[in-house]
Amino acid sequence: MKTIFMKTIFMKTVSTRTWTRRTGALLAALAMTVGFSACGGGDDGGGSKAYVEPKGASTETISIHAGNFYFDPHKITAKPGIATIKLTSDNNIHDLVFDGAYSGYLLEVSGSGSTDSKKIDLKPGKYTFYCSITGHRAAGMEGTLTVK
Repeated sequence: MKTIFMKTIFMKTVSTRTWTRRTGALLAALAMTVGFSACGGGDDGGGSKAYVEPKGASTETISIHAGNFYFDPHKITAKPGIATIKLTSDNNIHDLVFDGAYSGYLLEVSGSGSTDSKKIDLKPGKYTFYCSITGHRAAGMEGTLTVK
């Protein structure tokens, strides 16, 4: 009698473990599906789109130096049209992005002397650019680009 009782408890434990594993795997798969669905799709015009450089020749090059908590120059005036922005690092890691305009545009430099550049189709207006590395913008690493 004792043997039958022990087998019954063992079988219940094994089937409970199997059920728990299968349920856990199913819930994990469901959570990943929901998570991936939330990350993709949706054309909200935000930063999720990749930046596409404009076709055509650049009419000017805008050179900007990035250092510890500064852009030089930090006030820039340019003409409308296709331009190339060239970012050069004076020290450390920095980047350049625009606040609310030119979604996905990103220049990154990784140390003293490194450069990155991309073409951009400038439209008339005043644009704020900044370094998106944590704490850099708050420390003053931002500037304005006025296109007229």
